[in-house]
This record gives sequence, structure tokens and C-alpha cells, in this order.
Amino acid sequence: MQKNTRQETYKIVKTHLPKRQGKLNFSINSGVFTCSECKKEFEKPWLLKRHSKVHHISNQMATNTVLNKPEQTKLIVKNTIPDANVFDYSSDKDDSSSIGDEENNIVDEENNIVDNFFDIEMNSNPVFNAFFDIFSSAAAADEVSMTDDDSEIPEEVFETIGAVNDLTSCYPFCDLQTMILFAFINGDNDMISQQMLKKILLAMNLISKIQQETPIGRTFKLPCLDALLNYQARKKSKMPVFPSQRISVPGSNRNAFAHINLPPNHLRFRMANPKKSKLISFMPDCTPNQSICLEQDVWFGNIVYLKTNDCSICFLVESFHTANKNIFARGLTRLSPAHDFLLFGVHSMKKPMPLSVLPGNVDRDAVFYKVRIVSIILFTDDTSGNRSKQYNPFESWLMRCAALPFKDRNSIANIQFLSTIPKKDGANGMSLLPAIVDDFKKLEKGVKMFSAEDNEYVLVVAPILWIEADTPCHSELCGLLGLAITFPCRRCYIKLRRAKDFVKDLSYFCECHERQTREHYVLANSSPGRDTEIPNALKIGMNTPANKISFRDRLTSHLLELQSFDPEKDTPVEILHTILLGVAKYMVIDLVKVVLKNDTATIARLSEFLTDYTQSTGLSRKFTQNLRHSSSFLGRDFKVLLQILPVILITEFSGNHELELVIPCFVELDRLCSLVFICQVTSDFDNYIIRVDNTVKRLIRALFDYNKGTKNELHKAYCTKPKVHYLTHLKEDIIRFGPALNYETEKGEQFNKHICEHLFHTNRQNTSMDVCLKFAKQIALQHAIDSGLFIKDNNESLFNYTFFGILRELKDNNDTGDIEDDAVQNNSFVAFVFKDDPISCPRIGLVSGSVVKFLNIVPRTDNDRNNNYAKAVMTGEHSDVANMNLVCKLDLHIFRNLFYIVNLSKFGSYWFIFNNILFDK
Repeated sequence: MQKNTRQETYKIVKTHLPKRQGKLNFSINSGVFTCSECKKEFEKPWLLKRHSKVHHISNQMATNTVLNKPEQTKLIVKNTIPDANVFDYSSDKDDSSSIGDEENNIVDEENNIVDNFFDIEMNSNPVFNAFFDIFSSAAAADEVSMTDDDSEIPEEVFETIGAVNDLTSCYPFCDLQTMILFAFINGDNDMISQQMLKKILLAMNLISKIQQETPIGRTFKLPCLDALLNYQARKKSKMPVFPSQRISVPGSNRNAFAHINLPPNHLRFRMANPKKSKLISFMPDCTPNQSICLEQDVWFGNIVYLKTNDCSICFLVESFHTANKNIFARGLTRLSPAHDFLLFGVHSMKKPMPLSVLPGNVDRDAVFYKVRIVSIILFTDDTSGNRSKQYNPFESWLMRCAALPFKDRNSIANIQFLSTIPKKDGANGMSLLPAIVDDFKKLEKGVKMFSAEDNEYVLVVAPILWIEADTPCHSELCGLLGLAITFPCRRCYIKLRRAKDFVKDLSYFCECHERQTREHYVLANSSPGRDTEIPNALKIGMNTPANKISFRDRLTSHLLELQSFDPEKDTPVEILHTILLGVAKYMVIDLVKVVLKNDTATIARLSEFLTDYTQSTGLSRKFTQNLRHSSSFLGRDFKVLLQILPVILITEFSGNHELELVIPCFVELDRLCSLVFICQVTSDFDNYIIRVDNTVKRLIRALFDYNKGTKNELHKAYCTKPKVHYLTHLKEDIIRFGPALNYETEKGEQFNKHICEHLFHTNRQNTSMDVCLKFAKQIALQHAIDSGLFIKDNNESLFNYTFFGILRELKDNNDTGDIEDDAVQNNSFVAFVFKDDPISCPRIGLVSGSVVKFLNIVPRTDNDRNNNYAKAVMTGEHSDVANMNLVCKLDLHIFRNLFYIVNLSKFGSYWFIFNNILFDK
């Protein structure tokens, strides 16, 4: 390599003098270049080089005159600060220090240029000095110890702001406040998110406005940092405090402790909140043959039998109250089945609360309370305290009020945090169950709380409606060993065999087996060794020890102390883990890595069609993943893929012999997804239940046929998987709790990101206490804001959107096609009804600007029905969008042989079109 012998030269930089006082020149490195012969100036060095040819100078440098370093330094300083007399400046250097050997002082003078700039321009600014001292002391503090005196700015600072904060003294900043904000954001290595900056700026603007509107004579003062962070420990604070309780952790190897925000405290704040109290306890709506909300079939309005000798006397519950610490009910009595009443309906699967009959001679002096039933949904899951999400595991508990509407129930504002605990030293999330159960035992009997809706104290009864969790955690909650055992089901005693013991009878997987009942769970937990014999478990008349059918000793046995909890019925089948991360994951991986393992051409062609489908306007989310990475897909990826993959396989790969066995599996799987990923069933609920059950059986049959017909050695017998078997119990949960989206765990798992963020910002010394305290402060603040009249109506939405988590609302990945949740784009296909005839049968149309073009569905063939799609054609009719109500979005992206293919695999499409539009039901 040739050595560079070019001599380094100094560049002359000519700077323009500032136009006004206080304007320092920030263009020091963008000067002009002067010719050494004719003194002509050039803005670019290459222009000077080209000009040098006029003088026949072959090697003229971009800077023609060479100055020594001291002269350059003087030039820069002189041109940068035009009038030194303007500033009150006295040098820290002795004048005689540079008289001797100037070369020894070159480096010091250069390094002091920037320091001198701040000394000259800023040290005379009291505002800058005050803020600089406050920021420096706050950044240097090891712990929060700021008092009122520490955070105050001297009054002379504000007296000087008017003279300093002008256009001539803040260049290049617009004003002094802009300079402070730039220093706050970009001054050091402290990181802050854009979202947090928005909150800070809005808070500063609101505080500035309040300061301007403060009446003369009234003191305007900001609170100190300690008053904001530690108000719950200050006696003079009037803010409401949410108490977090310290509990011992049973089973821990180190006698550990944890903190928990107990459910009764959550309910006290909710009941006293004027905006939330009326939402968490509703009267039931018992409209027959539909399932729109949980209030239709849950807590009161049930028929119970009186505790009398005559078992034919029925009691219809109308209202609740207490007397002498006992719970009583008022209602209507039916003396015989012939006497019917129409006030309430009752669902046979629901469990009524145990009640006593109100006696005729009640003590007149007894205190009566209204009773509010607030059913609770619990959620438990694991998360990570590290950003890698691989180590430092934590397990947490959340709760929600079941009476809230579906959308509100899944909102971040209505998910209450109970506790989180590190999974180590023998402790885990199940270690918190004893404390949780003890509180729910009190709630089952009734706890007196103030109700903002009733404006009086009421008795709140809060039973557990169900517990949401993934499949392994549900097994743990039920006291079972897990999934990789002989009897993995928590509902029945089916014996799932391995592939080598594959059963050739399909009915074995579809038919009901001996049921596990609550009595069986109670018997199994009656002995520490789980050796109690369970009667009629595997066969009628046969007794089997509990430990032989997968029961084991766990802390979850405390749940059986609750009257409202049944392990067999109140752990519903969760479709995220059984369908998306279960059957769907099995089949997609099988398609990519087994069926098409060596067929790169087919995979590339399939990927092209998937990429083309991103142009569809019928889906709110797009599939952008690589099929080769299917093993690492998340639930939201499978949700998008399952809505488009079957229709692509049917229309584009129907003649591929390699796929002829796997395509029916995808068709039935997506028919099931289209049925279960809906929020409500507005009509024909009984028929809906039948179709879900039949679709599950058809899916298992397709998996069974695929296993029998394939000759690929890499294929696995999926119909023997526990997650596939759990789908046979899905019908029971839909009857009991409504559509499966009511108990999907995705929203709870999305909430884990907020728990993780709190864990990241703790000092890892007492994580359980720190996270509980943070969530407790949020609830107390929300209660204080909702209970007051602090914000005007026009600013309330912006305030809540910015400060109370609405900005980070949990994402809805279900793509159910609801018009109200997603704006309709141009060239979108929708179902609609005319405004002047809202009860008419919906029709399909293509939105084109302000016009909707009508389509008709042609009669379906057997092949169309088997492959779960329909065909539609344009009719030539159209109407204005203003004349109709749009009902839901549809997917008709594929156009083949003059027909639009109606993709019934889109979530919600199959049931909607079948029940409302198709004439060949």
C-alpha cells in the first residue's frame, strides 16, 4: 500500500459577522475559499481547484493561506464574538501565561473555545443557571430526596425571563423554553420515548394554562417530587390510597414474601367510581336463542327450589338483601310447573348461588342492604422480567368484571392487576392462590361496600365465573400432572395414545367418555398422597386411585374451597392455544416442513399468492411473514394466515396430488375458526351450537383421514394431540359462557407487556412490591379523576387518551369485520341493509366511492359447500351509500371464471352469510 505523503494544511474559514446581538455563528465549518493569486473567493473547494488552472497552478490547496494554530484560534473567536464588551466576561487565564512559548498553549486555547462560549453567553443568564442547577442536582441524586425547597426556582429568575427570553438572546432557538426542552431531550444519554414526550408536552401546556388563569393573589406552586412519588406514605396527603398487602409465599424455599392487590380492594374502588359502578353489575337479559353478552346467562334471575318439604315449590329470584348476616332473596313463587312466569329466563347450565328463603316474620330492626352480584374473571400467565423474554420468569394474576360489555371488558382500563411473583426458589403464581382464595371466600358471602350508583352501602357478592389460562396452566389449576400423560384431559377420562398405539376407530376421539366431576376433584384432594379411590372414573363400577389417573398434590386444591368454582366447568377451552397455537400450528408446520419440504417451487408459488393477498381490502391485517419461519409464528400471524390460506389452496392448488390430503384439514379448520372467532350470536343460537360441534367432528375426521392416508414418515398423528381433543368440549363452554372470544387469553397476554415494562424499571430487589405499588397508584388516580369535575368535556377525551393508557390500548387482532371498529376503504366488499327496510335480508355490495354496486350469490354446488366458499356475480344494480347501513366487511379478493369467490374462511363470514344471506341453508 502506497504511503500517503500529502502534507496536512490548515483551512482558512471566513465567517460572517452575527447580524444581531446574541446570535453566534453556527456555520464555522462552511466558509469560503480564496485564491492565493487574485484573492477571488469561492464557496466550494473544487471551484478553487478549477480556477487555479487560470494561473497555471497545478497543486493549489483548497485553503490558500496557512496560518499557525494560535492565529486560527484568534480568528475564529474574533469572528464568532463580535463585541466582547457586551458580555460581563473575565478570563480565568493569566495574561502572562501566553507571552512565553505560545506553542505550549495552543491545545489549551483550542479546548477552551467551547467552554468560553458557555461562560460568555450563558453564565450571565440566571434562568439557565437555575435550571442547570436543578437538573444537575436531580441527575446526581442517588435517591429521591427532593423537598419543596430543592425544586423551587429563585424569584429573580422569573423577573429576568422577560428580559432574556426574546428573539435576540436565544438564537438558534425560537425562545428560551425551546432551549430548555432541547436540553431535556437531547442533552445527555437518558432515554425517553416519543410517547412520553407527548405526555410531557401536554402536561406542561396544561400547567402553563392553569398558571395563566390563576387569579391574582392566589399562589401557584408545583408539588415537589417526593409529593408525587411517595404520597401514599405521607400523612398530609389527601389522595386516595389503594392498599397493597404483604403476604407470605407458601412452598418457597426461602420463606419469601410477595405483595398483592386483593380483589375486594379493586371492587371497593370500582363500586365507588361513578363511571364504573353502573357497568360492573347488570340485571340479566334473557332473550331466548341468542348470546350477545354475558349478562344473559350468568348470575341472578335464576329459579331455585325452596328449602321446604314440598320440592315442587319454585322461587324466582327478583332481588337480594341481607338480614342478621344472612343473605336473603325476594321474588315470585311458582306453586306448580303449570304456573309459568315471563319476567326472567334461566339457563340450565348455570349454577345458582345458595340462598335462604325470606321468613314471614323478619325482625323490623334488622339492617337491610341491597345485594349487587359482580362476577369475576381471573387470568394467570407467565412472562419475563428480561427484554429477551427468555429468562427471569415471572407469573402474574389479573382480574376483570364479567358484566362489562365485550369491548370494555377487554380494554386496558378495565383489567385489574393482582400480583406478580418471580418463578424461583419453589415459588410460582400458584403460591398466591391461598391469599386469593381467602378473599374470594369472603366475597362469596358478601362484603359491604359503598355503591356510587345506589348512593348507599350495598352488599357485594363476587363469585368467580371462570379462570383464563393457557392449556398447561389449566392442567396445573386442576391439580393434574400436565399434557404429556396418559389422561391429560381435565373434563373426561379419555386415554390418548401415542402414534404407535394409534386407534383405528374414529369414534374413540369424537364420542364422550366418563366425565370428571367436581366430586372427583374433591375426593382426589382429600389425601396428601392422592391415593383416594375415585369411583366410576374409568368404567362404571370400577374404583381407581387418583394418582393413577394423573391427579397430583398442588397448591391449587385451595380453589375447591370456593363454592362458585368447578375445575371441570370453569376452566373453558381457550381457542388461542388450542386452535391457533395448537391445530393451526401443527398443520402449517406440517404443510411447509413435511408435505412441501423438498418442493421449493410450490412454496415459492404459494408465497407469491400470499403476497398478492396483501392487496385485499377485506382484511384489516396483512400477512407479511415468511412461511419458512412458521415455527416461530405468533397467534396473530396464524389469525391472518388461516383466513387466506384455504381459499388460495382451493383455487390455485386443487390439482396438486401432494396437497389433496392436507387441504380438507385446512378447510375444516378454517370453517371452525370462522364460527368461533365472533363476539356475539344475535339469532339462531341453538343452531350455532350444533354447527360448531359438527365442524369439530369434521375437523377430527379430516385429521384422522390424513393420518391414515399419508405415507410421509415425518408426519405425526395430530388427532391424538390433547389440544385437538379439547375441541370436543368447546360446545359445552359456548353453551355455558357464550362465544369463545369471551374467554380468549390474547388480551391478558398483551397486558403482559405493561407488567414487563414495570419490571424493567425496578431495582430487582422487591419486584412484587414495586409493580403492585405502581398499579395501585394508577387505580387510585383513576378513581380520583373519575370522581371529580376537573376537566371540561371538550378536553376530557384528549386528557384520558394521553394520560390513562388509551393511547396504548390493547390491539384487536380478531378481524371480525365489524364496521364500527374499522373504516371501510374504497373497493371494499361489505354486507349491508337498506335504511328504509332495516329488517330485510342483508345483501353484498362493492363500495366504489359514494356508490355501492350490488352482487348476488349464485346457488352453491356440493363442491362449494365442501370447500367452504361461495360465488358471487355483479348484478348491474347500485345505490348510494347514504341509503344503507353497512353491517360487516367481507373478503372477495379472488376473481376466477367471471365469479367473485366469497371467502368464508374470513372470521365471522361463514356464520353471518349462512344465517343471513345464503338461500341454501
